[in-house]
Amino acid sequence: MSSDIQTRNEGKQVPPGRRAAIAVVGALLVAVGVGALIARAAGFTRVRDAIVEADSSWFLVCFFAEVAAFAAYAVVVREAFEWRSGPRVRYGLSVHVTLASLGATRVVAAAGAGGLAVMYWCFRRGGFPTREALVRVLGLNTLVYLVFGVGAWVAALLATLGVGGHAPLALTLPWLVAVPFCILAARYVTEPERVSGFDLTRGNIVRRGLAYAIAGARRVREVFPHRVGRRSLVGAAVYWAGDIVCLWAALHSVGVSLPFSELVLAYATGYVAMVLPLPFAGVGGVDAAMTFALTAVGVSLAPALVGVAVYRLFGFWIPTIPALAALVLLPRAGKGLARAAAAARA
Repeated sequence: MSSDIQTRNEGKQVPPGRRAAIAVVGALLVAVGVGALIARAAGFTRVRDAIVEADSSWFLVCFFAEVAAFAAYAVVVREAFEWRSGPRVRYGLSVHVTLASLGATRVVAAAGAGGLAVMYWCFRRGGFPTREALVRVLGLNTLVYLVFGVGAWVAALLATLGVGGHAPLALTLPWLVAVPFCILAARYVTEPERVSGFDLTRGNIVRRGLAYAIAGARRVREVFPHRVGRRSLVGAAVYWAGDIVCLWAALHSVGVSLPFSELVLAYATGYVAMVLPLPFAGVGGVDAAMTFALTAVGVSLAPALVGVAVYRLFGFWIPTIPALAALVLLPRAGKGLARAAAAARA
């Protein structure tokens, strides 16, 4: 009887391709719904005028900015495999892993958990033990978001000083306080004598999760003095810069030009919605947060909405197509990673 029940349950499982299609359609409906609500507040006529008057020549800049961003992230992924004498992974394979991780964030509606799971699976196929694979994944994300936080902090400081633009205190103060606090706290808990007190194998799930997070931060601290760490930092910086340039070009397409600090602050404030536990990789939440962050630095609501829509087209929707394809072909990438691991052992 149990085998019959299992057979029926397997028959009811949704195929991966259909599940991905459902996720994309659901995300699209959420984005359209949120956009319609904001457009209503801005005035449909003003939004229509902003769309009609948009300069499509900037779209090419958006496209190549995102290509550069994902190419740079693939460099960070490749370097993460090579930390501490890991396997040397071909660049094309690291691009595949990057896109597959991106595709998983589209399918699994859990604040990027799908992408982390795919990245962990890839590190395991790369020959790393369970704990080391998880530490490397967390270290990779810690490094990338460290660069993000520092960039937002610099923009907030410049805006506070009136250099490169101005922004309200409500937009700058959280970054000025939170980023240094997080860096100092990470430095404190990653001191060698404190790291040794955290056991990755003991305690409840919260304690073990904290221990892994600290181990990931410690790994970032360890690679900083080395060439692999410096390459990872440059790659992460180019990744964020490419995404910001995409937003910059999207805003220029609707006739909006922002100083550096205002642009980066609006981008960072809107992007924070991506890491919140929102469905469909933050679709709707990111769009709304970034649109209203732009209004906080003086952009009118209608062009802000259209500019963010153009940015999300090139930064989210267009990359979704190759990302889902890479996710479907992930077993092929796993074989490539296994061969790299075998070559490293040999």
